[in-house]
Amino acid sequence: MVGREREIQFLRDFYDNTDTNVMAVTGRSGIGKTALVKEFVKDRQCIYFSAYSTTEMHQRALFAKIVGLDDEEPTLDQIFGKVTEMSEEGTAVLVIDHYADFAKTDKAFPAALHQYMAEKWQKGSVKLILIDSSYIQMEKAVYGNKAVWKDLSPQVLPLGPLYFDEAVKMLPEATRLIQSELYGITGGIPVLLQIASEELKQDTENAVWRTIERIFLSEFFDFKGSAENILEKELREKAYYDRLMYSLAQGYQRVNQLSEKLGRPKDVVVPYLSTLMKLGLVTKENPVTEPTNRRKTRYSLVSDYDRFWYQIVIARYDEFCRGDEQAIKEYWESHMESYMKPVFVRICHEYLARKSENKKLPFSVRNIGSWWENDESTGKSEGFDLMATGEAEGKSAYIFARCFFQEKQVDMMDVKELIDLTKKIHNKISTFYLFFSVSGFAENVQTVSQTIRNIMLIDLKDML
Repeated sequence: MVGREREIQFLRDFYDNTDTNVMAVTGRSGIGKTALVKEFVKDRQCIYFSAYSTTEMHQRALFAKIVGLDDEEPTLDQIFGKVTEMSEEGTAVLVIDHYADFAKTDKAFPAALHQYMAEKWQKGSVKLILIDSSYIQMEKAVYGNKAVWKDLSPQVLPLGPLYFDEAVKMLPEATRLIQSELYGITGGIPVLLQIASEELKQDTENAVWRTIERIFLSEFFDFKGSAENILEKELREKAYYDRLMYSLAQGYQRVNQLSEKLGRPKDVVVPYLSTLMKLGLVTKENPVTEPTNRRKTRYSLVSDYDRFWYQIVIARYDEFCRGDEQAIKEYWESHMESYMKPVFVRICHEYLARKSENKKLPFSVRNIGSWWENDESTGKSEGFDLMATGEAEGKSAYIFARCFFQEKQVDMMDVKELIDLTKKIHNKISTFYLFFSVSGFAENVQTVSQTIRNIMLIDLKDML
């Protein structure tokens, strides 16, 4: 299984821990929840039931067959009795996929299962793993304050996209640049990376556009984990949320800007944003040195896959409806660099965190984020792509970075701009300047970096 070493270890620790016997695994469709849990239980005693949206009695009959009961009208005690028999031979793992469907269909099921977990399957004889893609329903049903499982202290494993260094293992045929573009299109979602992998094997040269066609433009592809499907499933006022997602994808990140785009007051927009954050679709950030400064709070889409849909496809919705793929292709090609810039910043962020954790840098990183100043007259922001706080040689340090996803090499003007901008943060502590590039560095920049120890140049091809 590609990646997920951290998540597998989390599940192992849960299996070995007798203090908690309930876990909720959450994450959007296609992110790899089922594959992860099946990988974990493959050498363990397990009952794996994938719930189906049907009637209460039919659901119980399907569950009964999984545990070895041939009964069209089984009771829950009969079903759970089979689990008890298994647990007497050693720790049993009971997995219920699509748990929210089961809980909604069979109202008596959660309370009955909870009773068995609390009273009969104690001390780790049964480990219960509940899986679902609905963030709101899982919070309500499993780990929220009013959930029946609250007293059993369930652990929560939220599954996110693969990191870049993990995702590239699914794309071995591609150059590092093509890998980064495919990563940006798929958002690191395993099921979509698999499509990219298939296209690479068919036609490496045109794999990026062929992946876009299959994922976004094919009438036969309807990804259940898309933002639109999540909004359709979870919310009632889908139209305003769609508009909000589109505005975020177009680069409007502040509440006052979003309020203007939606035509709704700020005190209405903020709850909308909170809901999208609860769904795992939107995140918010503050400058790394000003974590509580509300005036500088900005929002962005979590998944690059969602951003591609709203920024590239919906921006050409008329052509999309007419099936004019050529027009969309031309729009993508003309906007590819600006689209890929945030993807590259994310890749650089991951690289910096990973290298610091492995002690492969001349400094250690404590916090990584960004830093910016708002220009109220223009509504724009100026700042660093990345900024980190940390230590170097026992002293506090700042790390400033610019990430260049462009055809031209990084030149001395780029270096000077970053160094000049850092002067806006008045501090005498150690400072490092990092330049990430997909196209390399001018010769004079390389010469300067060799003579000045706090200037570091990192090329995309060397970032794994």
